[in-house]
Amino acid sequence: MECQSKEEPVLHIVVVGFHHKKGCQVEFSYPPIIPSAGHDSSTLPEEWKYLPFLALPDGAHNHQEDTVYFHLPPLDGQLKCVYGVSCYRQMEAKALKKREADVTRETVQKSVCVLSRLPLFGLIQAKLQLITHAYFEEKDFSQISILKELYDHMNRSLNCTSLEGSQIYLSLSARDLILHFKHKVLVLFKLILLEKKILFYVTPVKRLVETLMTILSLFPGMIEYGLADSSHYQTRRSISEDFSSPEIISADEESLSLFSTDITRTPKENEHRYDVNDPPDQSKPCNSTLDTHYIDARAEQQNLLDSSESEWETLEPHVMDEKESKMDIGHLEMFDADSGLPITVQPQSATGHGTLSTGLVSGLQEDQYGQPLAIFTKGYLCMPYMALQQHHLLSDINVRGFVSGATNVLFRQQRHLSDAVVDVSL
Repeated sequence: MECQSKEEPVLHIVVVGFHHKKGCQVEFSYPPIIPSAGHDSSTLPEEWKYLPFLALPDGAHNHQEDTVYFHLPPLDGQLKCVYGVSCYRQMEAKALKKREADVTRETVQKSVCVLSRLPLFGLIQAKLQLITHAYFEEKDFSQISILKELYDHMNRSLNCTSLEGSQIYLSLSARDLILHFKHKVLVLFKLILLEKKILFYVTPVKRLVETLMTILSLFPGMIEYGLADSSHYQTRRSISEDFSSPEIISADEESLSLFSTDITRTPKENEHRYDVNDPPDQSKPCNSTLDTHYIDARAEQQNLLDSSESEWETLEPHVMDEKESKMDIGHLEMFDADSGLPITVQPQSATGHGTLSTGLVSGLQEDQYGQPLAIFTKGYLCMPYMALQQHHLLSDINVRGFVSGATNVLFRQQRHLSDAVVDVSL
């Protein structure tokens, strides 16, 4: 399959730390997430406001180190999901060579995160884990040169051809999945096909995200090309905003005026109004009038159908052929050549392997067999890890369904928000 993307695969290298007053926050980003804000700015775009809580998950203090996979929605002007891999560690504050004034706790927790255009979770994690270990061994978090080298190295070594080999499945074990779930793997597979609301619950986070991604790897091409729209969702407007719009107010005023007019009718004006609680009266002519109108309308419709059929039957064969050809031409003209979604035939490359093309309906890159399936589209989300701050997405009316992972016990307690809760620890 041909590689068509020439963009750098790695977008940003981000360091997230825990502040004793502000909580999780971005401490460093290269290149800056907001160019005008600088490398050390904690300001984030609205679409990525949950990044600190995803990179440094709940209960991070209970583990010496761990790994997180997560998805971020695209920023304005971008069309594809952003894939995040985070490796976090903690160390004793007294071991630091340069201790900042805001370090007041006995331990320091930080996370090094890679935001990528490519879903190479396992491959990025293997490289990032080594760099995170070396970053902590410096014992001075102001030394950021190693992070800049990581950014340059990954952009040189990673490209879209990495999606074609087995590297995409690094750290994912289908064997362990089958041994753990046995025949229930088929149940999980079908639940995803039916686009149900599925919540995975387990700690630590690394086991959670690897279990979820291993199930998705059973779908051909799903991890490589099927998750491009898996983080797209529209935020729900509040009820106060909906009912304060000028259109709603004007409609309410109009309905109120009609209601007041109906109340002020005289008894003579309302004596012929229909009441569902009144028994049917055979002496009233209203029922017969309605029946007559209904019969007349049906008779007129039948006459139109008969006349159109008779006209079609009397047409000469060459006239019918001309009409059919015009209909075919008109049908083809409905597809705009400049719409960006042409109808294409899946070609074969010289090596015999199918090439990718953009699906007409899904917009995903599909092979000649229509894989991957367009499951994670149109509001059906895939979130390998979900932070507690994203809990509202489970009940958002704009979210059609989800396959999500969580480690906070509050998610498991609210089972009514999910169709299936998979407790991997059982």
